[in-house]
Amino acid sequence: MNPQPFPNPLIPATYRIDAAGAIDASARPISVAPASILLDFVPGRIRVLATDSPAGVDRHPAASGATRIHLPSSLITPAFVNAHTHLDLTHIGPQTRSGFAPFVDLVRARRHFDPELIRESVLLGARLSIAGGVAAVGDIAGAVRGGASIEPFLALRDSGLAGVSFLEFFAIGESIPRALARMDAVADEALALPASPVRFGLQPHAPYSVSPAGYRHAFARAVRDSLPIATHLAESIEEREFIATATGPQRAMLEALGLWKDSLLTEFGQGKSPVAHLAAILQERDSPVVLVHLNDLSDGDVELLADLNAHVPIHVAYCPRASDFFGAPDTFGTHRYRELLGAGINVCLGTDSIINLPEAHAGGNNARISPLDDARLLARRENTDATVLLQMLTVRGASALGLDPARFSLREGSIVAGLCAIPAASATTRTAPESGELWRRALSGDDPPSRLF
Repeated sequence: MNPQPFPNPLIPATYRIDAAGAIDASARPISVAPASILLDFVPGRIRVLATDSPAGVDRHPAASGATRIHLPSSLITPAFVNAHTHLDLTHIGPQTRSGFAPFVDLVRARRHFDPELIRESVLLGARLSIAGGVAAVGDIAGAVRGGASIEPFLALRDSGLAGVSFLEFFAIGESIPRALARMDAVADEALALPASPVRFGLQPHAPYSVSPAGYRHAFARAVRDSLPIATHLAESIEEREFIATATGPQRAMLEALGLWKDSLLTEFGQGKSPVAHLAAILQERDSPVVLVHLNDLSDGDVELLADLNAHVPIHVAYCPRASDFFGAPDTFGTHRYRELLGAGINVCLGTDSIINLPEAHAGGNNARISPLDDARLLARRENTDATVLLQMLTVRGASALGLDPARFSLREGSIVAGLCAIPAASATTRTAPESGELWRRALSGDDPPSRLF
């Protein structure tokens, strides 16, 4: 779908989109069908002048001079937020479903080390994200040969996306002093750069690859420099085994890399769940945190997270297709995102990486990296409330990344990050459906969204 005309990024103009409907999940939700949206476009800024019925927008003084875009079979939504992704792995492409350990081996074998190749992979991922309706990402700037790397952050700054580039680092056992020194050096370099729509953040990789000392160092740095911070947590059975018993593939990897030392038995092998293992550190923190995945949760873990959220906000980035790729539902049961939401914890959606996406999404007309497809999975499989899914795709993801949720609305006066058009209405429909029904149709389909701005 290629609606015309596209805005010239250098020429200010007023645009009017006439569509089957418009819907958002803002604090005062917009829901109108049919709909017209009037936009004031100047380079680097899109302001919503009006979102209303066509007759309502006709009365706006700017409507008569607007360039019109006709999308009679499409639903207009705010652009999406992909709260967790690894764009520097895009060059690897979709892979056959596997366990977590084979995935780690694959990434270690095929991750790019050359700065220009890393840049190309991130920018390819950004193009596929934009094709998937995404305006902002929580991207992981992956470690290169075990050391923190600034290259993904530099590439994302030039990608046209907003959001956060989370600097990934490992720091456990014998590696702690040099790993933290490297992380600090990269952070200093990144923070010296001019501000951009992409913020710099920190990502201690996971509790099986970063010691408690590494987490404390990262949280202290996050508070000092007002940095967003995220970490993988409770993702796999291998993680549970290592945290609880200090055995299994993660222990074997540390030994093979020469990082294991027996003093780690004071921190690991204490019979705790991953969440309980990290709880003391999360209780000490003074900044919000994004916890990624949380596939492996007990009742006690959910209660513990609720208590920690009452202390300082916790956000959860759930990646449904990645969870399926690694067999998490078979191992741990249905993800507990609805219970987390019910406990007052903000949950949003991520895609993880192209590795766990369908082959059809890597090329051709349907190529995309989009959390909309994760929302569609939950709508089909679990009948998740459509309004909640729209929240998880937009305003909840924005909150998790420290972005202004108003940038992911259609409300008059908002300066927005972008808009999407999703095919949702049949040309043969005699009675125009309301916007909520259009959104449910969009979730039930497989058509890619189109970023309009």
